[in-house]
Amino acid sequence: MIEVIKVSRLKSLQLKKGYLDKLYFKIGKQKYNFWVCGTFTDDEGNKKFTKWKKYRDCVANIDVLNLKNNDWKDLKFFEGINNRQILGVEIVLDIEDPNEIKSIMEKLKRYDWNYSVWKTGSKGYHIHIFLDKEATTHQKEAFVKLFDTDLQKCNEKNLIALENEKHWRTGNMKEEINYE
Repeated sequence: MIEVIKVSRLKSLQLKKGYLDKLYFKIGKQKYNFWVCGTFTDDEGNKKFTKWKKYRDCVANIDVLNLKNNDWKDLKFFEGINNRQILGVEIVLDIEDPNEIKSIMEKLKRYDWNYSVWKTGSKGYHIHIFLDKEATTHQKEAFVKLFDTDLQKCNEKNLIALENEKHWRTGNMKEEINYE
């Protein structure tokens, strides 16, 4: 039996489901069955990661409008998701030093791309750039080098903190910001 979930938590689950669905359907156009995972604390207080699962295996089937329709194990896994894979049509600029964001944003404004800026919940920022077509790892690396940010975010096997969720290490929310 599913326990009663508070309204604020229900809204949080709906926001998570909506964002993951947006990545899959609207941005990825159903071409990227991306990986997701969650984190938990073990009995000794260490942070651990769940198994990686694909979007279609653990998110697509979640019904956030009627939680009773879900398998409790699927719902429990879904609730814990706080990391995701970067899409093939996405470039993430990982900025550790907040003092660098102004110059990066000035460079970025030269391009007519759809992007969003997020405070990671850790010490830096992520700028998510969504492209019209898939970029190869080499193309992503060339672009990231222009901005002198973390090349690790070009690797297909790299997960990032999920938007609107708590960062796995700090517990702080990854929140979108308006950067002017």
